Formats: sequence, C-alpha cells, structure tokens
Amino acid sequence: MEEDVRNLSPTFEEKARALLVAEKLRETMHQGKPVLIKNRNYHLRTYNNCFVGSEVVGWLMQQGEVPDRNTAVQCMRKLQSFNIIHHVCDDHLFKDAMLFYRFRKDDGTFPMDKDSSILFRGKMMYHSLKSSSEFVLGTKTHNNLQYADAFLGVDMLNWLVKEKEVQSRPQAVAMCRELLERNIIRHVSDDHHFKDGQYLYQFKQDFTRRYRLSEVLTPLEPILPRSHSRHGSVSSERTNSTSSVGTPNKASFFIGGDEDENKERSGSFGSPSAGNSSVLLRPVTLDELRNNQGRYTQKHIRIVSDAVGYGMVVRGNGPTYIQTVDPGGPAAAAGVKVRQFVKAVNGTDVLEMGHQEVAKYILANQDVVNLVVLQHGRML
Repeated sequence: MEEDVRNLSPTFEEKARALLVAEKLRETMHQGKPVLIKNRNYHLRTYNNCFVGSEVVGWLMQQGEVPDRNTAVQCMRKLQSFNIIHHVCDDHLFKDAMLFYRFRKDDGTFPMDKDSSILFRGKMMYHSLKSSSEFVLGTKTHNNLQYADAFLGVDMLNWLVKEKEVQSRPQAVAMCRELLERNIIRHVSDDHHFKDGQYLYQFKQDFTRRYRLSEVLTPLEPILPRSHSRHGSVSSERTNSTSSVGTPNKASFFIGGDEDENKERSGSFGSPSAGNSSVLLRPVTLDELRNNQGRYTQKHIRIVSDAVGYGMVVRGNGPTYIQTVDPGGPAAAAGVKVRQFVKAVNGTDVLEMGHQEVAKYILANQDVVNLVVLQHGRML
C-alpha cells in the first residue's frame, strides 16, 4: 500500500453514515444501468465483482453524487479508510485510473465489527417495525410534544421477543442499550438509558434518508446559532483552583497558577459552579463507572470548536467529569452536559486520568474532538 488510509478515531456516527451510503451505492452499482460491478480480466487473471476507478468516478458525477472528479476520489478514499472498499490487490489508494477496486462485502473481507453489526441490526429493526401491523413504531406524544418514529420501551421488547429477534427479554434489553449508546435510538428527553417500561424512545438514526456520497466528507455536528460574547474555551480544574486550558491560537493555555487570575481569564466560567463547589451530587468512584451495571449511558460526542475553543470545563482527579458547559458554545451544541464523565478522548481511554491530562488530550487537536462520555440514567 503506498500510504496508510486508516481513518483515525472516527466517531460511530461518521462510520454509520459511510456504511449506509456505501450500502446503497453498492446495490446500485450491482443492479443499475450500466452494471459497474462485474468480473473483469487482466493479464490472464479474472477479478470477480470489481469496478474500475475511473469508470466509477465518471458515473458518480453523472448521478449527481459528487460535484467533480477530485471530490469523487476523496469520497471513495473515505470509504476505503473505513475498510468498505479496497484495491483488489491492496496495492493502491483509490485513484481516478484504470485500476480495479472491490467492495469488501463482495469478497467476504468486510470486518463486521460490533459497531457495524449493531448498525445493521438497528436498520433491520427499523424497517421491520415500519412495515409491521402492530403499530409499535409511530408518532407519539410526550409532555405535549410529538416525536416521530417513537416507541415505548416495553412495546419494543415485546415485539423483539415475539418476532424471535432475541432469545430472551434480558437479551432484548441489552441489545436496545447498545443501540442507544451508539445514538441509533434515544430517550426522547435524554433522561433515561433503555428500560423495560413505559419510557418513550425514538429512532435517532434516519434510516430512510438517502445520503449523497459527497456527504461522507461533510461535518456531522453543525454549530448551532449562538452568541459570540463567550469567553474561554476548554477549562480544567483542580480541587481547589481553576485552570483554564485553551489552544495557542484561540485562548490562553495554563495549568494551575493563581486562582484569581484563572477566574478572570475564564470569564463567565468563574462562577460558583466553576470554583470550589463540584456539580456532582455525590462522589462517584472508578469502580462504579467501570462496572456500572447499566446505571450509566455511554455517549459518543463529536465537538467542532469555534474561534475561542470548545466551551466547557472539566474537573476531577480521575475520573474526570464535565463541571461547566457554556450554553452558547460548541460543546453544548454537540450534546455535552454537566456531570458527564469523560471515558475516552479521540479513541484513548482517559477514565482514570485527572483533568489536566484529559485537557491535554482534548486540545491535541485544536479544531475537533471525539469524546465518549458516561451519563447517569437519572442525571446525577
């Protein structure tokens, strides 16, 4: 291989979108006109179920999937980075050239990991429920608000058991929890993990949407309209002092130092909740988080920074948790909430690390960070 094309620390949402785009693309390339995936011969050797790079680039432009040939190449390389397609001999990145490539599903080399398996299971469940006559899935009302593609937890479990999608009710609960932890489904007010009862959930992943291939290159978390009067970026706190952490071009960077200076520089974050008083209602141990028996929901969150940073404060000496979130900042827009515990940053497990180390991992990339957080089902 001429260079490594692995996608570094992709979020589940990025991977899910790429997989859903590729599924439709592969189906069309197999069955459409012209048929692009077929057996091809080269140097007295037959390569089964493959397509030609340059031929597909032209076709993608004709189909309106991409605006130009360069974008087509970048998109196909994105699929390659997710191990969705590959060169038939694994010798080349995707190129606009007379080279053979193949979908890994067509030669049995697709790595069906847990994330991919759960995504496709969720997709199958969604379409089965939409066509079901039992009305488990539909528009439902909660607190005077209507939610599309919604269902009660108890109804979903009854359906899964009845349709023999699972072997037992506890297995059904475990599967639905995995769907929720990957943002495929959600509690309508994000207050509960998946539970067997009269709790209302909905499909968050839109399995009916037809993505264009070019969308695999676009950011998943748009920044919502907000005030620009905010100060500070990412902050980390010690037990008895506040330490602001920013990026060299966006905010100051210091660990420790004078408490009054830190409060001044952290602006609106120099509040009681960002000072000596922890927002946690009780101490939480590492053992509780590691072996939480379903009390904590795992969330994957991608935050795109703005001109002054991420807009949150972290605190704790392991585990580290979210102390403050600027309501007008990128972290809030992405779904970060106070009292969430930071489990991983860009693929690195940081649950046992203190706030200073976690802040350094967050700021390793000045523009975007992928977090895995743990949130109590009842919002501690």
